[in-house]
Amino acid sequence: MYNYSINTTYLDIKEEEQDTQYRKELLKVFMTSEYTHKKVMKCIDFCFKLYGEQKQVKNILVELIKHSKFPFELDQVTAFTMLFSFENFYHFHKAICNMERNSLIDPELYKKIIENLQKK
Repeated sequence: MYNYSINTTYLDIKEEEQDTQYRKELLKVFMTSEYTHKKVMKCIDFCFKLYGEQKQVKNILVELIKHSKFPFELDQVTAFTMLFSFENFYHFHKAICNMERNSLIDPELYKKIIENLQKK
């Protein structure tokens, strides 16, 4: 359902190629060849059920909600979904891979995610 073996690289390449590479990597993570909203959301919901109660993820969601520019408050599920956006997916996918292997996010990676959310 979720491909943990994908290595996110889209921020490591030329800027004009990043968007296309992001979409390719996102589709690979969701194990699909084309975007299907229902399939992607089913996988995100699966991940939320697995990791949404993890303390570090809860803290990440608090930061995302606190620094959101939307004129309304985000709920936890919506905030979690936003972690798959272009701005967040690069690091958050690595965090999911960490949690799959070790139950925790590497402290340096966790710090990067929090700092990135606070910049917004």
